[in-house]
Formats: sequence, C-alpha cells, structure tokens
Amino acid sequence: MHIDYPTLSAFADGDLDPASSAGVSEHLLACAKCRGEVQFIGTLGDGLRALQTPSAPRHAFDRIWPEDREATPASDLRTHGREPMQRGWRIALAAGVVGLMAAAFVLTFGADRVMAGASALTLERADGGAMTLRYETISPLGAETSVRARIRYWIPDSLRFAQNEGRFSEIELTREAAGRFEGVVDLPPGSVYAVATVEDLEGTYVDTDFGRFWEYLEPDGRGRPTLDARRYQVLAALELNAGAAAIAQRAASEFPGQPEFWFWRLSLEAPGLVAASNDTLLSNHAARLRVLDRAARDGTPGPVEIVALSRYATLLERTDLTDYWRGELRARYPRHGAVALVNLQAILPSQASTEEKLEVLEADWARVGAPATAQLGLQSSYELADPVLTERWLGRHAAGSWGRSLSSDAEVARNLMEVPALWPLAEGWILDRLSSSHDWVGPARRLDQSRHNFEAETRQNQAYLYLYLSRIRLDRGELAGGIEALERSVEEAWDPRVFVRAAEIHRSLGSDVRAAQLIALAQADPVAPLQPYLSSEADAPPRGLAEAQLVAARATMRERIVAGLLNEYVNLDAALRTETGEETTLERAAGADRGVTLVLHTIQPDVVPDEASALLRLNSERLGAAGVRTVFVSDQPNPSPSDRPATDLRFHYDPDHEVWNELRAWRELQYFVLDRGGRLRHRGEDLEAALRVSLALAM
Repeated sequence: MHIDYPTLSAFADGDLDPASSAGVSEHLLACAKCRGEVQFIGTLGDGLRALQTPSAPRHAFDRIWPEDREATPASDLRTHGREPMQRGWRIALAAGVVGLMAAAFVLTFGADRVMAGASALTLERADGGAMTLRYETISPLGAETSVRARIRYWIPDSLRFAQNEGRFSEIELTREAAGRFEGVVDLPPGSVYAVATVEDLEGTYVDTDFGRFWEYLEPDGRGRPTLDARRYQVLAALELNAGAAAIAQRAASEFPGQPEFWFWRLSLEAPGLVAASNDTLLSNHAARLRVLDRAARDGTPGPVEIVALSRYATLLERTDLTDYWRGELRARYPRHGAVALVNLQAILPSQASTEEKLEVLEADWARVGAPATAQLGLQSSYELADPVLTERWLGRHAAGSWGRSLSSDAEVARNLMEVPALWPLAEGWILDRLSSSHDWVGPARRLDQSRHNFEAETRQNQAYLYLYLSRIRLDRGELAGGIEALERSVEEAWDPRVFVRAAEIHRSLGSDVRAAQLIALAQADPVAPLQPYLSSEADAPPRGLAEAQLVAARATMRERIVAGLLNEYVNLDAALRTETGEETTLERAAGADRGVTLVLHTIQPDVVPDEASALLRLNSERLGAAGVRTVFVSDQPNPSPSDRPATDLRFHYDPDHEVWNELRAWRELQYFVLDRGGRLRHRGEDLEAALRVSLALAM
C-alpha cells in the first residue's frame, strides 16, 4: 500500500501540516517505493526550476481544467493504491508531461542519480579549509530533520607517512528539502584525503555508497587527484579494507614513476593469482623495478619513494637493491619514520636476543619516536618480565593512538596478565580502560559501524577486562572485590566464552552452584562455535542439577537474545536473480514455507571470509532442524570464476540493489534476520550474533 502522488508531492514541497507530515515520514521509513517518489519529486522540481521555460498563456490551465482546483487535503493521509482518475485524457497528459520531465532529468543528471536507493554525498573543500557536505538520499534518513556525517581525514606527515592515522571529525547536516541535507565542517589546512559516512543522530542506521565510503581527494590545478591524495587513499583503503588493489592499480597508471603504487599492486595482486599468471606478473614487475631503480638513481627520491623501492625489491627477491635503498634511506633521511620500520624489519627476524632488540628499538625511539616502535618495544618487554622496562614502553604506547582500539587495549591487558610480575601494571591499565568514556559518536567507533554493534563490541572487551581484574584482586586476597569484578564480566557481555572463564574461577573458589549455573548458560547457547567453549567433562554441571538448570538457562538465554531486537518492515517482493539469471524475489528465495530467514548480503561472494563459511557449515544442521532458511545475496558475481572461494554457498544476485535497499544495508558484508512474519529483527556485522538471533527466534 502506497501514499497517493498528490500527498507525496505536498510533502516534498513542505505543504503538509505537521501531523500529516509526521505520518508521511513514518510511512517512508518502511516504503522504498514512496521514498523514491519523494526523492524524484524533490529533485525533479529543482531540475525544472533551473530550466529556461516560457510562461504558459494566461488562463491556459483554466481553459483546460475549468473546475476549481483546491489545495491538496492535508488531513487525509491515504496509504492505499492511487484512486483511478475519471478522465483518461488527464492521465495520458500527466503521464506524457512527467515522462518528458523525467527524460530531461535523466539526460541532465545521469541515470545513476535517479536509480532507486541511490544516495550521494559530495565533499567540496574551499581554499580556506572549510568543507561543504551535501547529502541527497531516498534512504530512511531522508525523513530525518537532521543527520550526522562522520569523517576521517588525512594530513601528510613528513616524518611518518605510513603511520599517520586519519584524524576524525563529525558534523550535523541540516535538512534543506525532502531528502536533502547540507553542512559545513572546518578541516585543517593540508588535508589531502577524507572518507565519510552518514547516519541518523542515534547512530542506529548508517548510509554509504553501496558499501563504499564517500571520498574527498585533494585536486590539482586540472581537477585530478594529487599524488598525496592518492597515497593516502591507498593507505586508508588498506586500513579500512576498502578495495585497495583497484585503487593501487589506478594510482600506478596515474603516477607510473611512483614506486609505492607498484609495490602495493604487486603485494595485493600476486596472492590471488595462479602460478602461470604469477610468473608473468613477476616478470612484468621485475622490468618495472629496473626502470624505477634507474630513475631514482638519476633523480632525488624522497623517503617515501626510497622505502617503497626497497620493499618492492624485497618482494621481487632483489636483495641487492633492497640493501642498497635501505642504506640510502638511512643516509639521506635518518630521522624519517620509515627508517624505524626498515630497522625493525632487519632486527626482528634476526637471532639477536631480546635485550639486543630492545636496544635497537630504544635507539630508534630516541631518533624518531614512531608508534610502531612503541608497539614492538612493549611486546618485546613482556619477555623480560621487568616492570620498570615494561612501564616505560607502555607509557610510550599509550601516548599515541595509531593502531589502537579497545580491542587492542584488551589484548595488551591479556599480555600483561600472562606475566605475574606485571600484574600491578595490568591493574592500572585495566582500570584506566574501564574508566574511559568510549564515546560512540567519536573516533573509537568505525565509520561504518552502528552504535549497537560498537556498544556490543565495547561490552565484550570490557567483560574480559573485568575477568582479568577479578584474577588480580582474588590473587591479592580481595574476595569481595574479585567476585564483584567477576559478576560484572558476566553481566557486561553475556557471552558463552566469558561464562566458562568465570565458571572456572568460581569453581576454584568452591562456588560450585554458581559455576554450574554459568556452565549451563554456556551450554544453552544455540550456536555451535568454531572453537568449543567447553573443553572437558570437568566443565559440565553436576549430575542431577544439569537438566533442570539447562531448561532454565535456555529460557534465560533466549529472553536475553531477543530483548531489544529490531522490528522493521521489509518489502519481500524485492527483486533478485538466481545464479542462472532467472527472476525471483526475496520472498521466493526464502521458501514457500518461510520461517525465520537468515540473509547474508555482500557486494561480492569472495568478500565472505572462510571463517564465516565454516561457521555456517558447522551450524547447518541446527539451522535446518529449527526451520531457519539461509539466503545468500550478492550485488554482483565475482570478477572471474577463478576468484570464487572454495565454498558451497549458492548466491542470489541483487543487481538493482532492491534487497540492499529493503534491508537498509550499508557494509560490504552484513547479516540480517527476518522473522516468520517477514519483519527485520536483526542487522549486524557479526555472523555468530546473527545465528544466535535466528535460532532464538525459531525456538
């Protein structure tokens, strides 16, 4: 059921009263067709207003339609199909006018801009540093009064380059018209590259360019990306897992004399090729290396070019050139961060002792202070179990943000916990991490991560931090504080792995009843993990208690899993194609006797990691027994049959992005769960969580 065209037109023009406008907005959240109509109306109106058209003869419309033309009624919000008009010639005339205007719009703006579901974010930067963001969408965000753009941007660092982490900014975009938003953000001078996403102010729905970030690349005088813009685009793509191979290939064609792009091309292309193709590729790159080497010897290469030449030569097993250019780098640019990386590459694989490696790292830190040096110094210091030494490297590591996240901070805590002499340092580190705010709007959250998934990941990491804190306190004899931290760990994550770890500690304290409860909860988890939580008979609850507790645990687990799920409308008639090209729909793909449906949606089949395929196979019997149907959807096939992963997953294809739009996807790989009524109950980035929701809903 759809809203009639006059009401949508009045909504797009801002002519509805607040109550009716709110009703339309609510309908648009669930109806892709009407969202498309509103976007088309709004954009079409702007396009037509820009055209030079003669005025109609006076009273022309009165002669054509002599009846009184009243304003569109604002109080009657109709969500059914359009009522048939009484005059067929009016329909023909209106259709002809709209058809001509639509054709003019497509010719003016391009067919891709009127494709259903398309969103566009443009980032235009003035010379003074201010960047204007203009966002147009027919996604659910189009009904919001304002949205948030989250931005990461890069400024070249003459001493670091590859360890120069993108900075963060966010800006609220104000609605200018239906589906159109605008805002201005000040970025520091020198920003050469930026990526952005858009989301609602609650962080529950993120919009991207069909799984890709919107980008800004600093232009040169002819409007082409500058060398620095391409450099940081490649680095960002490597960090964000965003098609780095294609970007490196394009950059190499634009800047054929820059060795870093050829290095990245080779390192990203070679692993996926068969032997024969690989031989040809290596031969071509060997010839390219000779050209670049001669050009660099005749010129004055910078530190980025030199380190790229040495790495390129290493890939091609030209150790003579590797050694030569590493020596040139040390001689010409001794304080550049790349020198630290070269030194690390030389010292780490060697047979030097930990003390000798730390001496080299200390010297590198004094000379450059590169973040990678701090990370490796900290890792090496664990082996010596020296609290003073580790504290020094821990402080250096904590002073920077490059390569850090709450997950990596939890990993540092785990490493510290493996050395009892470092437990005092671990406690301080853990308490500092637990007291941090972990602002979901700020840079700690990935651009393409929803608030829900960020907070779930945060709770997971905090659960392990509380586990470590419990061990430290109990070891000191602080029973009450240890038990408190232990229970906080269980409550934070509600994760079977945490249950088992906590049960082990309770059992060591003689709390067999609580240990049995936690093991029962772990056993009640509906998902079979790749690595079993329960490793021995000792992890099973006491006999006589097991069955009763397991029944209660299953009910508790299900209640926890289904609490707070989504409840969004999905048009199950969204079109798909089978692998053989036959037309179908999401509903038919889910099966005639549709129960709970787990949808894996990706931009390309080979994006699906092997671990995900393995986890699906492991749980296939459980899914089948529960009546859960699994549907695999991809925007497009793999580039070639040889690139297809070794998997038995059979994909449907979504070339027109209809299912993408209906599920409101935004990442290159996401998981969705539809209940028996076809309502969307889960949208996430973790397959295990999606399996858990699917099986819980099917119980």
